[in-house]
Amino acid sequence: MKYREVARAMKGFLPALILLGVPALPVAAMGGEPAPKLELVDRASKPVSLEAFRGKVVVLDFWAPWCEPCRKSFPFLDGLQKKHAAQGLQVVGVTLEADVEAIGEFLDAFPVGFVVARDPSEKAGDAYDIVAMPTTILLDREGGVAARFEGGGEAVHRKLEVAVEGLLAGRALPAGTDVLVSANLQASAAVPAWRRGYLADAMMNLDGDPLTRILREHVHASKEGAAGTGGASGGGCGCN
Repeated sequence: MKYREVARAMKGFLPALILLGVPALPVAAMGGEPAPKLELVDRASKPVSLEAFRGKVVVLDFWAPWCEPCRKSFPFLDGLQKKHAAQGLQVVGVTLEADVEAIGEFLDAFPVGFVVARDPSEKAGDAYDIVAMPTTILLDREGGVAARFEGGGEAVHRKLEVAVEGLLAGRALPAGTDVLVSANLQASAAVPAWRRGYLADAMMNLDGDPLTRILREHVHASKEGAAGTGGASGGGCGCN
């Protein structure tokens, strides 16, 4: 079972456990699986290996140039890196974007001091079960998956920083640390999360109040459903 599935299952059982007086289990007790290996390159096409960061707490952030919440996440993550670098934190931004020019334009607009790499093969998206953009995977010092945070926004950032500080201090993370988007906000298998920018405007993000998110997702899903069908609902272009 993938980590995301375990985390969702634990999230579902957590309220019942609390009512029964059962203490929350730390993430380590869930059998945190080793992080999948990645074949990454930096902007100069030089290899980037997660193994080089073993012994550090790693924030592995999956982002895309068209992703609106990523524009808020990058400054936050850069500040997180600067604040906790001395304690052993390493932020790594990973994009599966094939358009190198789009990557460059984004990084010029939002310069950061942490490591930024890309995965030309796109295998990382499947390996880490990425269903929303952005998605941030938190790795412990042993290279195991400690938690995942899907979507952006200040609430997610606050939970991520608390989890980072906990791992840096050597504390196990409590169950319920993860932030997972609802099923209706997940990308379909036909259109991976990292490619959804080609089917909807950048405004179709995961931020905002519940009503706004539902409305945006309805439009987004309509475009995604029409892609490739050639039907009257969009002609396959995603521009309905």
